[in-house]
Amino acid sequence: AMVRMLSRIVSSSPIDNLEEADLHKVKADCDVAIVRLVNERAKIEALIAERMGPGDGVPSAELKQEEIDRIAEANASVGGPLKEAATRSIFQEISRVTSQLRPTVAFLGPMATFTHQAARCRFGVNANYIQCERINDIFTTVEKGTAQFGLAPVENSTEGAISQTLDLLATSELQVVAEVCVEIRHNLLSRSELKNIQRVYSHPQALAQCRGWLQSNIMGAEVIAESSTAKAAQLAAASLPEEGIAAISSLLASEIYSVPVRATSIQDLSSNMTRFVVLRRPNSNGKPESEPTGDDKTMLVLATTDRVGALHDVLNAFKQRGVNLARIESRPSKSKAWEYIFFVDMHGHWVDTNIREVMEELKHHCSSVRVLGSFPFVRRATNPPVLPAT
Repeated sequence: AMVRMLSRIVSSSPIDNLEEADLHKVKADCDVAIVRLVNERAKIEALIAERMGPGDGVPSAELKQEEIDRIAEANASVGGPLKEAATRSIFQEISRVTSQLRPTVAFLGPMATFTHQAARCRFGVNANYIQCERINDIFTTVEKGTAQFGLAPVENSTEGAISQTLDLLATSELQVVAEVCVEIRHNLLSRSELKNIQRVYSHPQALAQCRGWLQSNIMGAEVIAESSTAKAAQLAAASLPEEGIAAISSLLASEIYSVPVRATSIQDLSSNMTRFVVLRRPNSNGKPESEPTGDDKTMLVLATTDRVGALHDVLNAFKQRGVNLARIESRPSKSKAWEYIFFVDMHGHWVDTNIREVMEELKHHCSSVRVLGSFPFVRRATNPPVLPAT
């Protein structure tokens, strides 16, 4: 029946020649066909999950690259008005909604934070989510086994590293098993009209990233820091229109907390992204479990010895073996004043020959070296989901 419906829609007269009533009828037929196909896809996902089982790897509700390529090719062959990016975004959300993944995942709450959105990007809407009040609670929840996975922000493209996450990675035994990169799009939510807004709440980073827009559009409004963008949305949701309270938050927060959107994409820089790490307890041998893909990233934490040229020798070890560094970040060691540890992101997997050679040489130049994880390199930020949690 579904095939017949699709055949009738596709083979009908060119839509340019249809009357308005007929256009609405064809549109309704398309909607019904889409609903049936999405439900059919969900059934297939369930059958695949039942036959394959949970597996041992890091689950993902996102489309695989071959699926993205297939969808892009289909979109190009149709020759319709939808751009490739729009089609990809639609199908990513379909994949997250129809996913049968049910892992337990800890995230920085409340619901609709960017960490929550990143978790839903990776694990889909049907995973079991545990809200944590602080970043260190995410680590503790995974360490205790209450959650199988945890997501923590590690770096923002405009504000830099999340120092609390780095400090916890340095001391925790948890492994980084994947990364998620999410486009950060800030929006102004309020029950008040834009001209009546008197106070704006949000996380300090969100306020900093929207400083220019706030000064240009609601100059004079009091800017107040809150623990998260989602908490700010809750405050806006609980306010009365005459109070003039607004929040900088996400479209997902607008949906979940029922707060009108007064302005969209108000961040000062369009290329604003945050990278999150996916955490899991280590296996018995303490080594990363992921298999190399040919396009991987390895995260290290190391401490140099206290001597002249120590950092130079460390960097030279990477250079001599042609290992490209994606990022290097220093943090106080916390054990002795003016001593530092370094976080290194490098291209390659820990089982690669050149990476193993680097690791061996680093042992001669560093007082400690630890692999935090090896996982596929994320080259493209994903659009945050806009559907409310189910």
